[in-house]
Amino acid sequence: MVEVFISYARANEETAVRVAEGLRNLGHDVWRDDQLPAHRAYTEVIEERLRAAKAVVVLWSKEARISEWVRAEADLARTAGTLVQVVLDSVTLPLPFNQIQCADLKDWTGEVTTPGWRKMTDSVATLVGRSAAVQPTPAQAKPTRTTIAVLAFDNYSNDPEMDYFSDGLSEEILQTVARTTDLSVIARASSFQFRGAAKAARAVGVELGATHLLDGSVRRSGQRVRITAQLVICADETSVWSDRFDRDLSDVFALQDEIAEAVAGALKAAFAPSPVVRKVDPAAYDLYLRGRSLSVGQATPAGTALFEQAVAIDPEFATGWAALCHARATQAHFGPWTKPQAELKAEALLAADKALALNPECGSAYASLSRLEPLADYARRETLFRKALDLAPDDPETLTALGAFCNHVGFIDEAYGYLKRAWELDPLYPEAANIYGAILAASGRYDEGRAHYEACRARWPEHSIFITGEMNYDVLTGAWDHFEQLAALARAGGAEDPALKATLRLGEALKTGDLAIRQRLVERMHAQMAQTGAAPLHSLVTLSAIGMTDEAYDAIAQSDFSFMFAEDGPQPAGAYNPGIIFDPTYSRALMEDVRFVGLCHKLGLATYWLAAGRWPDCAARLAGVYDFRAEVKRVVEDALRGYVPPGAATTAGRPAQRGPILVQPSEGETITLGEADAALNAVRERDLED
Repeated sequence: MVEVFISYARANEETAVRVAEGLRNLGHDVWRDDQLPAHRAYTEVIEERLRAAKAVVVLWSKEARISEWVRAEADLARTAGTLVQVVLDSVTLPLPFNQIQCADLKDWTGEVTTPGWRKMTDSVATLVGRSAAVQPTPAQAKPTRTTIAVLAFDNYSNDPEMDYFSDGLSEEILQTVARTTDLSVIARASSFQFRGAAKAARAVGVELGATHLLDGSVRRSGQRVRITAQLVICADETSVWSDRFDRDLSDVFALQDEIAEAVAGALKAAFAPSPVVRKVDPAAYDLYLRGRSLSVGQATPAGTALFEQAVAIDPEFATGWAALCHARATQAHFGPWTKPQAELKAEALLAADKALALNPECGSAYASLSRLEPLADYARRETLFRKALDLAPDDPETLTALGAFCNHVGFIDEAYGYLKRAWELDPLYPEAANIYGAILAASGRYDEGRAHYEACRARWPEHSIFITGEMNYDVLTGAWDHFEQLAALARAGGAEDPALKATLRLGEALKTGDLAIRQRLVERMHAQMAQTGAAPLHSLVTLSAIGMTDEAYDAIAQSDFSFMFAEDGPQPAGAYNPGIIFDPTYSRALMEDVRFVGLCHKLGLATYWLAAGRWPDCAARLAGVYDFRAEVKRVVEDALRGYVPPGAATTAGRPAQRGPILVQPSEGETITLGEADAALNAVRERDLED
């Protein structure tokens, strides 16, 4: 059955061809009059196709307005409720069509990210009964390497409640293909959005930037499982491989490797078998998949309990221990703290030890361990992140974690590379899109960043994070008219998001110079300092951005950041993420003050850079302002000699801040303060200027 009928004037045939091809790429069955058969009356065929169509796209132009055919086709579609209107030029629509909304494709040359194209295709998707979320972004439109989207296999079991099992097994296949082959694999958060009719290969390819999709079905009966799988080329929907597997559930890991090897063979890709393939207790595996279904995107107490039951049944179940490690580490880091944090951390470490003893190549365990380290133990955290990435080079979560870490320590360009790759592998995950947009700003890619946020805001209008991101660019460039437009949109939506409210306050303070707003920002910061003993880093950056740099450094001198080095105790929240102090959007004035080096030392960054022999990107940017590298070495040397500059005392009544430690990332060996002079002598001998 025809899904979409294209109505147009002959003068607009070139545009009609582009529209039809674009809709076909999204998986729609499209008809226009170039498909008229030679043996039938064309009026009869056109009316037949027109009445059968679920959506009729009318391309209005000055030529189309005077075409009796276009007006007749549009009127029939209007009566049937299938009309989707598009304007191609400055035409004035005739009655009654001027009372109906139109998508604007003036001067359109085929771009699939313009608001008019999105508006039109969203309407088409609604009328034909498909998901409207099929709008590609430039990053995904033209894949440069073989990229696979593993979809959620259909549940063919008799029990619809077995969806958790088919989804979980599909994700395990996804992870196995990613781990054992050199193929690029789209993340679950994006690929699992395609279900039912939305599984059309062309639509998946355009939306995710995938060259191939792997889809199939799962049927479970007791302890037996039947899986059918098919590998399809997205561009022409040609099947390149398919097979059916009947196995005992205890052999599920060998089955996953078997499927991954078949996919690799079909695509002539490298394949390396999993290091540990063993039988698993079916009951343990079932509990594990149930726990995964409750823990997508977060760790939950119910999911953690199921993982604990799984490894109790099968103590040799490495994957179960890794999942338990992740859940416990997440709770130890973020809460809720149902027991002392030290106890939660010990339990997470135990699960990690078990997972790594059973499978030394368990990258997720290393990534989870990084959450248990003090925030300021940058060297140890980096070692764990890089180990995890070595074992899973294309894992979006690990790429995001390492990218965020690089941002934390000032390696902005390196962070950009990791976060761009994570976004390419997870293009339909709003959080990944937002993190990528933020690093575009931090790395100075302002035009690209603004376009990215505009596209994301059009795609996900319900997410305020994209309004916040775009407003940050307005603040940076002084685009106050556009800022006010977005501010009005945010206020109309309630503006409940704390980050959005903070951006609104900062923008108003910068735009108006309102002293009352500035005073409230100072009061809010001091209230937080009274509770924690340290000024939130975002508050310091905000003060500096509105011209209160001296006040920011006064607060820094009074702040005690020793909790960032503590082995035990609560991990600091996002307010103490060091990455914000390197963001040129707001932190330029803070960085251009030589006292910035002292802040970096208090946060443990200066000694980390010296020990690692690497410099943050800001070192080059600040070369014309002051000698950043020389100042870093001087401040660290002064601290090691016990020199305390005037005004550097910590908050009264609080313990003195423990000095940062020097760590060699390659070996993970702590250098005590007694050994630090020797370490610094070695540092001095390096060519730090290269």
